[in-house]
Amino acid sequence: MENEELERQILEIVKEKHEASGGHNGNSFGDFDHILKMQRVDRNAFLERMAAEKKIKFYNSANSVMITLPK
Repeated sequence: MENEELERQILEIVKEKHEASGGHNGNSFGDFDHILKMQRVDRNAFLERMAAEKKIKFYNSANSVMITLPK
């Protein structure tokens, strides 16, 4: 799959969770494994690039790093 299609699918998952929780809960890195199907290092680099482009945002919850939409 092309990067644009992967990004679209990831943003769809993040938006669904954002709407369902009112923006209070994020997604874990594992929520995207079935789409990305990459090694952990490559997956993280892909998501970090999306964060650098301000498409998603990382934040530290009490137990892990979560992914949400930027404000």
